[in-house]
Amino acid sequence: MAKQAKEGLHPDQVVAEAAKGRVRPIYLLYGTEYYYRRAIISALRQELFKDAEPGMCLSEYDGKSKELAVGRVLDDVRTLTFFGGMRLVIVENADGFVSENKDVLGRYAKAPSKTGCLVLLCDEVPDQRWVLAKEIDAHGAQVACVTPKYGPLLAWMKTRARELGKNLAHPAAQALSDIVGPDLAQLDSHIQMLVTYVGSRKSIEEQDVLAAVDQEKVTEIWDLLDGVASKNARKALEAFDRLLPKAGMESARLASISGTLLKLRTVKKMMDTIRDEQKVIQRLKMHPYAAKKSIEQSRRFSWQDLDRGLRGALEADIAIKSSRMEPRLAVETFIVELCRTNES
Repeated sequence: MAKQAKEGLHPDQVVAEAAKGRVRPIYLLYGTEYYYRRAIISALRQELFKDAEPGMCLSEYDGKSKELAVGRVLDDVRTLTFFGGMRLVIVENADGFVSENKDVLGRYAKAPSKTGCLVLLCDEVPDQRWVLAKEIDAHGAQVACVTPKYGPLLAWMKTRARELGKNLAHPAAQALSDIVGPDLAQLDSHIQMLVTYVGSRKSIEEQDVLAAVDQEKVTEIWDLLDGVASKNARKALEAFDRLLPKAGMESARLASISGTLLKLRTVKKMMDTIRDEQKVIQRLKMHPYAAKKSIEQSRRFSWQDLDRGLRGALEADIAIKSSRMEPRLAVETFIVELCRTNES
């Protein structure tokens, strides 16, 4: 894949469009900022299926599978649903799938189904000389899911806090970014936690960040994932219990778990590509202990386990936001299922 895509929709614009009822027939999301990917998929699901179970209207494929045929995917997205709604078809790890089938997908993108939404998830930007890229720009959207640079990152943090009803002071944003690093999922988790921490106060100050962002909680996340990797649901649930000093923080902790799984996925890809632990540690720009722990944990999870875990976290998040399950029960069910997933 080559050549940078022209500036298209920002992930936040896709989410806003979906909230207003607009779902495009085809999206190609590229980049490794999985927070944005999850936000877009969640918004599309919410608009297409509301609070109902998607059932047979949702299909998810692994683009790495040698058995996955492009005809199967396109037949699926063209298939009418029983109740007249739109079908959502998602292809993860789609770089190779897109490259190998660019001509067929390009013809589809020129006249996409009006009753289906196809989402292609790629790590790299597609070659913009392809007909496929041009047709997606004409009839759908290419969306860059990349982590903002430092200045825009601080602005994003402040906006996220405002969406949750709080003002995040600039020194507080700087302190939180310095502690957590450029990881949107983890930053979002900590902002949600800080919103709960400050209570009725309207502003989150630097001292709140320094007092509330407890590094020991990071250890509990590792303990939880150790329990998952060893198929020990009891250990994982006990670690989760220690993560909850009070009610109301379940969603924030779910975001922390999801964010850590995303980090492990990034680390695993870097190890597969670079194959030099010291170089990976340098590129991660994390504390050496945290970097080594991330590498160690990434080796204990398969790609399939990580992808299923991320889908499970999304399902739990939707169950909480739609009030289908009590927050604690939703997260505990997710953890138990994650242990079973790792077991299979």
